[in-house]
Amino acid sequence: MGATLTIKRSESSAPVTADEMCRMYAAPVARFAAMICPTTGEAEDLAQEALLRSVRSLHSYNPSRGSMEAWLWRIVANTAKDLAGRRQRMRDLVLVLGRQPRESVSVEDVVLKRVRDAELHVELRKLPWRDQTLLALRFGADLDMHRVGSAVGLSSDSASRAVRRALNRLRARLEDSHQ
Repeated sequence: MGATLTIKRSESSAPVTADEMCRMYAAPVARFAAMICPTTGEAEDLAQEALLRSVRSLHSYNPSRGSMEAWLWRIVANTAKDLAGRRQRMRDLVLVLGRQPRESVSVEDVVLKRVRDAELHVELRKLPWRDQTLLALRFGADLDMHRVGSAVGLSSDSASRAVRRALNRLRARLEDSHQ
């Protein structure tokens, strides 16, 4: 993995190594995986598989088609979708919801405070695949809206609206569970 590749970072002209890419993105990829996988083991498998796919495909990265980061997040999202499809996880989830205070606390605050809460993870995984991906990129990988949009092929404004809609669907699930 230590070999230098001829790929250039979009923000500089220095070549990127597979090691450097993994050092830069291993933690955000792992957080993304933790938000969408039902177990720690599956999250670790997803993160490892996504990084391995990106390392294997590093030679095919084309800076004229977008930033390396957007390219990487597309690989991560596609890897997650592939693994989820094989496990048919989305069909088998049980409706279990985290507790949401009734005062005016935003869903964003609840998500950030309870990101490690297993019940909340289960509920997030019940959302449509696109919503899961958007919320995991925004809150799990801690990407700003521009970077979320780049990762899924949207403008930052469209990504912002899509994340807001996903949060509203999550809010509705949280409210329904307390009725």
